Amino acid sequence: MNINGIETHPHQLSYDKIIKNTLASSDEMTIRFINGLLGDNIPLDAPVEWLDKESVTDRHTAIVADFYPKIDGKMYSIEVESDDRGDMSVRVFKYAVGGAMLHGMASTDAELNITFPQPCVVFLKSKADTPQKLTWNIEFFDGQKVTLQVPVIQLAELSVEEIARRNLLPIGQFYMRTFETLTEQKAEAFRAAAASLLKELQVAVDSGSIPFHIGVQMHDTIRKTVENILIRSEKEVGFTMTTNILETLPWIDYREVFAKLEERGKAEGKAEGKAEGKAEGKAERDMEIALKAFEQLDRGMSLSMISSTLEGYGIPADIIDAARMQTEAQRADRS
Repeated sequence: MNINGIETHPHQLSYDKIIKNTLASSDEMTIRFINGLLGDNIPLDAPVEWLDKESVTDRHTAIVADFYPKIDGKMYSIEVESDDRGDMSVRVFKYAVGGAMLHGMASTDAELNITFPQPCVVFLKSKADTPQKLTWNIEFFDGQKVTLQVPVIQLAELSVEEIARRNLLPIGQFYMRTFETLTEQKAEAFRAAAASLLKELQVAVDSGSIPFHIGVQMHDTIRKTVENILIRSEKEVGFTMTTNILETLPWIDYREVFAKLEERGKAEGKAEGKAEGKAEGKAERDMEIALKAFEQLDRGMSLSMISSTLEGYGIPADIIDAARMQTEAQRADRS
């Protein structure tokens, strides 16, 4: 769909695939997420093992079953589900040390202490009648009954700042869906929340709490989610408001930087072993990439984030400084 010169397309997003790919890409980020979600205090350098990590890929279209990280000796279960009403939720269980409630059980044990898994349910998208709390009535085979109050988080009730503070951006990347169904009356709040979400994501990447490559994927998910909502809400929001929302958000076109990096890598691979002119050619490519990256200053990306990104991909400091000064001079001339 083209709205006043802005090309928008509907996107198919598999939420369980995206969340799994996000978390499994960084052990430290996964620990931050679990700590923020369940109130744990797991050390950031604790060992993390993804028991089914082999099914994680960069493709976000396939449906994935529940996934199971083992963190600091404890087993976790994470699953995403949706129902007929359009609600979407993430269920997380934390099991006992060793990963099983009956770990080490022997048939001769006269008495056992069994720890029931700690649950938490997060509603990514909810409606007016989405429950504020959950009560699970558990009945055992011998007739005993236990009532369990399950902690519930409604994403719509959290601010973007709280999502970022609690390191919940792996699910916060879907925050914009909490505005569905979007109307013209909610359009400005929607735009402000999207801008805040992009800003907090940039801060998280800049601080290192979210690795750059994961931040790129989250940024892409946010953009696709926003476009999906605007396309579905076109009649309610109107052409003008839709255009304003897309135009005013601080999008960062990371893909341009990655495309240049990929081109450079291919060129260097073909030229491997051909030393003549290689150093000069590499410097030219590095400068081209750096200049392209600093163009993002016009789209809200910070100097420090651009510089650290370029450093992370092996661009020499002198080239980064030269590109920055050239970009700043050009910006000064335009003003």
